Amino acid sequence: MARAKRTDRAEARRRHRATFADQPDLDPAANDGVPDAPIAASARAVANAAPARSGPANPPLTRPSLSGAFRSSFRPIDIRGDLRALPRLVTHWSFFVPVVLTGLAVVLFQYFPKDGLAAAFFGYFSGVTPFGAVLFAGFFAPRASWLVGALVSIVAALFLAASLTVQYGSLPDDQFIDTGVNQVSLVSTNVAKAEIPQFVTQALTVGAIYGAFFAAAAAWYRRFLNRASPNRQRPSTPTSRRPDGKVPKKNQQRPILARRR
Repeated sequence: MARAKRTDRAEARRRHRATFADQPDLDPAANDGVPDAPIAASARAVANAAPARSGPANPPLTRPSLSGAFRSSFRPIDIRGDLRALPRLVTHWSFFVPVVLTGLAVVLFQYFPKDGLAAAFFGYFSGVTPFGAVLFAGFFAPRASWLVGALVSIVAALFLAASLTVQYGSLPDDQFIDTGVNQVSLVSTNVAKAEIPQFVTQALTVGAIYGAFFAAAAAWYRRFLNRASPNRQRPSTPTSRRPDGKVPKKNQQRPILARRR
């Protein structure tokens, strides 16, 4: 009986070993065959492509250096191209808005010569060099800002010549007029009439040169602001609209202490 039990146990152990011997090797390190190479290569390709897909589509814009923005804001003058674009420039709002402001300044100072605001408005938008008008024109001109500034200065000089001629041309000689704003300043009509041609000539020559220079400086400053600020260079993302034309609100988190309705 004891011998039969030992024989049965030995037979059971042999069957158990045979069962494990028939099963395939499940250890991944033991399989060194060639078919695993494509699988490993595809796994590496997927791993390398994952960061590229997860990264942002548009990388963030870096702020350029001030020296680089300063140098890149200068542009050479294209005289031929600017002259060809002259018909388009004189119909642009950056030209006729300063012209209207210049004419308005001359008219206000003509009818209100003692008013301080009218005198200040006349000083900025008229005179030998209308600084406010040429800076406005140069900053918003689409191109050829120097040419637009010179034209605005010439138009301002013509308005000024017409105003001085109307104001002092009809006055009799050998009389004194008060030309002061906040204080009395008596000037002879003979002196005023004699200085009108000199004043207008200075406005047409020196004023036009200064107008071109300051308008070009305003255009340079606009380009400098565009290059120095990365937010101005960021492309605008289109906003999705609902069928009724309204812009949907952004998803905002509910405050912790907000009441539930």
